[in-house]
Amino acid sequence: MIPAHNEEATVATIVGQALEAARPGDRVLVVDSASTDGTARRAREAGAEVLSGPLGKGAAMQLAVSAVDSEWTCFLDADLVTSERNVAALLREAAAGGTADHVVGDYEYDHPGTILASTFTIYEPLTARFFPEVGYHGANALTGYRAVRTRHLRVPLPPDFGVETFLNISVALSGGQVDVCHLGVIGSRYRFHGGSMATEIGTRILDMAEDHGRLDPADRPEWDQWLQAGVAAIAPNTADQGRSAVLARLFSTVRRPMPRSGPSATVHFASRS
Repeated sequence: MIPAHNEEATVATIVGQALEAARPGDRVLVVDSASTDGTARRAREAGAEVLSGPLGKGAAMQLAVSAVDSEWTCFLDADLVTSERNVAALLREAAAGGTADHVVGDYEYDHPGTILASTFTIYEPLTARFFPEVGYHGANALTGYRAVRTRHLRVPLPPDFGVETFLNISVALSGGQVDVCHLGVIGSRYRFHGGSMATEIGTRILDMAEDHGRLDPADRPEWDQWLQAGVAAIAPNTADQGRSAVLARLFSTVRRPMPRSGPSATVHFASRS
């Protein structure tokens, strides 16, 4: 399943990999997420089945899940430009050959200067604080490349970029086992989303912490303030800033004191082993 919003230039690449990885009975499904370009046409020309879907990554994924009945659903990103190996095949093999319920694709970016600011400064600290049982899902914990046993997807998914965060937490809370599958070096057509992505990621964690009784609603405002300050700190990314300056800002952001309220006053990061 490939959610795609205005990915006319790249969608055919990942469709080709998915078709090559497919086995009898598999479907290669692109959900055109309210694109204003030729994404749907290019996906069909490449050989995919195409559904017209709403705007929002999670909303597109939800539509796809409602249309499948397979044991596994493999999610792929439509902005793939290059990869060392067939990422769809690697995920399929890991899912079919193991015992996990959730296979997360980890990888290296082709550009060594890529910095996963939202993952590093928002997702990791909040998840470690409120949901330590999630553990370590690789450096790209919020990757769009993952395979999930479909039974874990029969729940309402967040409609936005909080969807991968939701999957990491919800599968862990249900007792599902996760494996990390290394995909090699990947080149993608990354688009900057400002602070909206980080906000959606952090908000999803705090919402789930409230839902599961790990965050008192009375304490929510101070956590929202912590999140907003973090988003404001990582959002600036101007051309005159070098990598060292960006990293210094991110390290300062992640070292910010967290509110004392919550399940623990100390952040314990999961092991990287």
